[in-house]
Amino acid sequence: MVVLGLAGSVIAIVLLVAGLVRGLAWTIPGAQVSSWWRNPIKNAEVGGLAGSAHLWGWAVDLTPVTPAVEAAARQAFPVVVNEGDHIHAAVFRA
Repeated sequence: MVVLGLAGSVIAIVLLVAGLVRGLAWTIPGAQVSSWWRNPIKNAEVGGLAGSAHLWGWAVDLTPVTPAVEAAARQAFPVVVNEGDHIHAAVFRA
């Protein structure tokens, strides 16, 4: 039996949700993932918010920006924002 402790359990949950986010993105027909999990340096380089869901792997950016991709993202994710050059889909709003 493996005992993770609180920190291990939190890490396991973060990784589980990140995997689910990535998996959901793969179910969107015609979509490509242009960004998923970012470290703080990459997040700053691309102009991401300090509390971005990308820092946890809990958001994806999808291309191409089409009505079909956006509609499918809205069915799969609770937060969807059309950023013009990509569709941001996440499990929480930063």
